[in-house]
Formats: sequence, structure tokens, C-alpha cells
Amino acid sequence: MSSPFDNDHMHSAKKFRENSEKMMSDYKDWKESIQEESVFDNKMRELLGLAAAAATQCQFCVHTHGQKAIKHGATEKEVSDVIQIASQVRAGATMSYGLEALEHSED
Repeated sequence: MSSPFDNDHMHSAKKFRENSEKMMSDYKDWKESIQEESVFDNKMRELLGLAAAAATQCQFCVHTHGQKAIKHGATEKEVSDVIQIASQVRAGATMSYGLEALEHSED
């Protein structure tokens, strides 16, 4: 899996962290508290993160959660299954959202 984290991205991320120290510290604390209190093990948490990342089309999140899920023991089948679930959610949301167009129909 090639990394989306090129030099430009990493430079921008560094500038953001430098300009957002308090927010980044709060975010890190919040993230750690979620992990500490979670009923899910690391593998399941990363698989859930991967599904959410795929559904929201976050390339960087897909890369990170995919690598971490595999590191924590996720199989190719498990990764494939969560991607399929994310695809179903995305497709369902698209159809549901699109139905609003029919609300204006005269039929």
C-alpha cells in the first residue's frame, strides 16, 4: 500500500500542529480516552475506523486504519468485509439522499 503522506502533506501537517497546539493536545487526550474506555479490542477498533474512513472517503484515514488493522491481526477477508459494509452504507445513503428529488415529482 503506497502512502498518501507525501512531503507536502507532512509539511502542512507540521504547520497545522504548530498553529493548533491546544486543539491537538485536547484531540490526543480525547482519542486516548475513547481507546481506554472502548469495549472493542485494537483489531476491531481499527476495522471500525477503516469502515468509517472508507465510507467518508478519507484517503489518509483508510491508509492509517488499514495498516493498523492488519498490524493488530486483521485478515484480508476481514478488511474486505468492512470495505463491503462501508460500500453498502455509502450506497444506501446515496439512494436515501437522492430520494428527495422524487418528493418534487408530480406523479
